[in-house]
Amino acid sequence: MTSNGAAPPVSGARTVACHVWLSRRLPGPEQHFGLLDAEERGRAAEFLVEQDFALFVTGRVLARAALGSLAGIRATEVALRTRCPGCGGPHGKPRPVGAAAGWELSISHSGDLVAVAVTRGHPVGVDVERLVASDEPGIPMEYELILTPAERAGVAALPAERQGAACLALWTRKEAVLKATGEGLNTPMDSFTVTPAARPPAVTAWRDDRPRPRPRIALADLPRVDGCLGALAVLDAAAIAPRIRSGAEVLAERMR
Repeated sequence: MTSNGAAPPVSGARTVACHVWLSRRLPGPEQHFGLLDAEERGRAAEFLVEQDFALFVTGRVLARAALGSLAGIRATEVALRTRCPGCGGPHGKPRPVGAAAGWELSISHSGDLVAVAVTRGHPVGVDVERLVASDEPGIPMEYELILTPAERAGVAALPAERQGAACLALWTRKEAVLKATGEGLNTPMDSFTVTPAARPPAVTAWRDDRPRPRPRIALADLPRVDGCLGALAVLDAAAIAPRIRSGAEVLAERMR
């Protein structure tokens, strides 16, 4: 590991294609409930808010349609396995198995937007977050625990009215990284530093005491859609080539 905690270059690292589908939540998600497996139906039944239920179902249905388009199979033939690396429960990052094995998957949603990212053989993380205007200028309180000193200094140097959006851009980049590594929010967001919103996205430093080196992580921002910011992270890659696609189109194609 380098002196600042960043991973050294990985031999053979390359630009990795990342397929991204963006879709609004499905109307009438209960119509697609049968496409989910038993564990997913159990999780979906626990949602008490209709929007949360719809977003969960949309994410899993869109993931199957997307993987089916890449693997050349029907969405109904795509199987996903979800296991928490910590407790072994049926939550966490879903992994394609069976006919779609070998592809890597990440799902995110915010507001009415659902994003699905898929790569071949490289763990991937995607995060989308809706930008909500704040009446209070400056750094919002919810970001106090996620910013490193370098990130905080960069945000503080901006005009107050731009600081909220700058913090959200940092959040999406950081959460995409932790979803790609599989750590999720078990790893504090202030344990690593990413570049500020105005610069190309990258991880610049880690501050932890892990004995093994960190993998090389490539980052890319997503275009703003429906007021949401987004980011991608791919492991063992020098760069990401995002391929943005319409979720509505792949759903129409694969759900026939």
